Amino acid sequence: MVVAPALAVIGATVAIGLYMGWRYLKGVRNNRVLIGFHLVLGVIGLEVTAMLLRGAPSGARAMGEFGPAAAVLTAATLFSGLLVPLIAQPKPRLTSPALAVHAGIGAVAFALYLLWAFTS
Repeated sequence: MVVAPALAVIGATVAIGLYMGWRYLKGVRNNRVLIGFHLVLGVIGLEVTAMLLRGAPSGARAMGEFGPAAAVLTAATLFSGLLVPLIAQPKPRLTSPALAVHAGIGAVAFALYLLWAFTS
């Protein structure tokens, strides 16, 4: 299973995101370090995915139809996550919908990673 490294990194990112979402719903402010770690893991997951699609230095390449879609949705998730603080600053009432969009795109991207892992 060549997709395992990407799945592990993205899985950790999703786990941190779920934890932060749970804290947000409880009304507890998330730590900036945790937010930064979530962001860095997301970028690393996208990079590992890109390496698997183009070919890793070891020569390993993951084939499958769900990989490119997972990569595009991961990039969209990163972009939407970066937009959340920019939206929340001037219009705080839009924070929850922006986070919901971010979480929704991320959930679909993670589902595609799982499909990619189990079909390749």
